[in-house]
Amino acid sequence: MKRAAILISMVLLSFGLARAQSSLVSQIAGGKAATEKLYFSLKFGMSCGILRGVEEERERLGGANIGLFATIRLSDKFSLVPEVDPVSRKGITNIPLLTTGDPELDPYFDPPDKSALALNYVDIPVLLKYRLGGRVNLAVGPFVGFLTSATESFRAELETGEELSFKQDVTAEYRSLDYGLVFEASVVVTKPRRGEGLVFHVRYQAGLADVLKDPAASVPIRTSVIQIFVSFPFIH
Repeated sequence: MKRAAILISMVLLSFGLARAQSSLVSQIAGGKAATEKLYFSLKFGMSCGILRGVEEERERLGGANIGLFATIRLSDKFSLVPEVDPVSRKGITNIPLLTTGDPELDPYFDPPDKSALALNYVDIPVLLKYRLGGRVNLAVGPFVGFLTSATESFRAELETGEELSFKQDVTAEYRSLDYGLVFEASVVVTKPRRGEGLVFHVRYQAGLADVLKDPAASVPIRTSVIQIFVSFPFIH
């Protein structure tokens, strides 16, 4: 609970600093220039992730990806794009269950019909965006992610048609910090308004940190995520 409160405070502080920057630019350069040089966008989409380094064959885990970013234009071609994603899900599916803690319940989940490990993060990427020309952009930059929770969930269908479910919090087994690189391509898909419109993004996020604490692990476990989302710019 304390960790969640700290992360929410960080997100709110980031939004506040972004608004303060916008106000400062507006005061220095005027409303029109501020709109051209600095604006905010909301992003909504889906992510599909997996954990690299897991020995057994696992399947990708999907989830929502929601965030807010600012575009700071440095020149006609280059922009700096700091971002905060309070909802960023990573992980894998089709995982085994070692034990529920109840020997009578364990056989029903051996193996489970459905299972997943969900790692929830607050991600903060900072991208350098390059405009190729027309409506197409490329971007690259680092990201840092703060783990908010890690949960394993399992489901088993009984012969009676009933469904058993079991969840366990495994946050303590994972490191609180993830980091890596982001590669992105985007295209403006609606008529630009003051240089921007509805934007479609495809992004690959490659984690470089070993997110698992287990010292017995033979190889590092790293996140790997593909994101597809649209962004809505706020330009006054």
